[in-house]
Amino acid sequence: MAELYISLLVAALCIGTAVSLQCYTCASVTSNANCMTTTNCSSNNTYCQTSVASALGLSVINKTCSSSCTSASASFAGFSSSVSCCSSDLCNVSGSSAVKYSFPALGLSLGFLLVLLRSSAL
Repeated sequence: MAELYISLLVAALCIGTAVSLQCYTCASVTSNANCMTTTNCSSNNTYCQTSVASALGLSVINKTCSSSCTSASASFAGFSSSVSCCSSDLCNVSGSSAVKYSFPALGLSLGFLLVLLRSSAL
């Protein structure tokens, strides 16, 4: 019977053990394919953070573990940057958050161009 109590005590201790967050990490890479290193974050890091800076068609990606994170994006004269945050294991797999924001702008530009071409043909 004592063995059962010891087994239950060990199981209870294992259940209460905190498991650290896992994030993909890299510094200043130009391709998300080169940013797939998994890291066990320290206990005070509760976010996976991805930063993407783009200019002239070139992107630089940084992924880290972070204790605090605020999602943001900015764009000015051909330069753009974004920060995305998440809090589950390996959730920062994508490094293309800046590209996601540009799809609507690309679609609007293409639509506007088609309208102009069509009206000029009349």
